[in-house]
Parts: sequence; structure tokens; C-alpha cells
Amino acid sequence: MNKLLVICGPTATGKTALAAKLAKQLNGELISADSRQAYVGRDLETNKERPDVRIWLYDIVNPGEEFSVSHWVKLARLAIEDIQKRNKLPIVVGGSGLYIKALLDPFDTIDIPPNRKLREKLQTFSVDKLQNMVVRGNMNESDWNNPRRLIRKIETSGAKGLQGDSLKALVIGLRAPLPALYKRIDDHMKERIQKGMKEIPSNEHAIARKQLTWFKKQKGIHWFDCTSPTLERDVIYLLRHAQKD
Repeated sequence: MNKLLVICGPTATGKTALAAKLAKQLNGELISADSRQAYVGRDLETNKERPDVRIWLYDIVNPGEEFSVSHWVKLARLAIEDIQKRNKLPIVVGGSGLYIKALLDPFDTIDIPPNRKLREKLQTFSVDKLQNMVVRGNMNESDWNNPRRLIRKIETSGAKGLQGDSLKALVIGLRAPLPALYKRIDDHMKERIQKGMKEIPSNEHAIARKQLTWFKKQKGIHWFDCTSPTLERDVIYLLRHAQKD
């Protein structure tokens, strides 16, 4: 079985719950694609769910340690290889869009490490000055006006990283109309507070909107409404037809 399933989308759409159900039915194991859940601790704040199926890449780095997209991709690929060797289905699940994009279609700057001294210097520059230092190329309007993106562009200019092979995967996206999504987020927040969460995130709605914006730009995602009562059945139907192709 040389297959790969990805379940992505904004926070509070039930990605992990769906992935766990599918793993039980399809003999699979989960791989977390969440930049926050890679860090040890803060389970409630990062909403680490622990269903009774194996989840890779939880709690793999201590707070304060350097951990990049490149680190995660390397570990995720090792996990995928291990799972597939045991004739099981790897299911990548999470809301960190850049992690998923870098896994499926690695870009050639992914392995270029950050240049701390250069960054410290460039962080004092205005957006206009940063823009004058780079060739815009295919940068979209948002990235062109984002100092962090511009600095990374300058940092990687003229350097060449190690680009891996692209991976073929069936990508499932979960979403909901904003009012329904906000309610799910608020309900999840209340549950986590009742369980003892003390450090309360205040920007979960904004994070969800950013995640939606990111994933809408990505091609090849099969979208489902996470509030649908037939969600699991509809996804299984798609999976079965995809296996025939």
C-alpha cells in the first residue's frame, strides 16, 4: 500500500477525530501536521487530541529549541516511510498549511537555515527598503507587503537548498461557514477551559480565517463541510473511488 491521505483545514473542524475514525477503518496511523503540537507540553493550549490510534510527531521538541518546516518534513517523511513499510495507511492531519505544502511539494529553499545576524539587521528596515532589495518574481501581493516574507526572500537569495521529491496524496479539506466555525471554536474553547486550561488563546477566530485563506489558495483539495451529518460516509465514498483510479 503506497498511499497517502491528508486531512487539512482550519482549527475546530474535527480533523483529528475524522482521521482517527478513518485510521481504524483503513488500518492507518496519524501524523500530526501542527506546528504547535510538535512541542512538548501545553496539551490543552495546543489542543492535542489523543484518540486510541497512533499519532506521530506530537511532543518531539522542547520549548525554546529550534524547529523549522524543514525539520518537520524530514521527520514526517520518515514516519510515512515507516508506516507504509508496515503496509498501513499514513494519514497526515493538521492545520499548518505550510507544513503540508512543503511535505507534498518541497520548495528548493526549505533546507536553507535562517541567518540570525542578517535577520537582526533586516528587521530594522522598512518594507519599501526590503522590497528594493529583492526581485518580486511570483510573490503575491500579501507576501510582497509582508516584512517576514521579504526577509526570507533576501536570506535565501543566491542559495540553493535540497529539494525532495513531490509526494502524491489524496487531500481532504474540512471547513464550515464562518458563523458555524466560530461557534465550534468557542465551544472547544469552553471545553478546554473546563479541563483546566489557564493560558487562554484570544485569537482563535483570526487563526481560523488565516488558515481558510491559505488552504483556499491550494489546489487539489477535496472540500467537505465538517458540520455535515454524512461527513464520514462521504469521505469514505471518495476514498473508495480514488483507490479505483
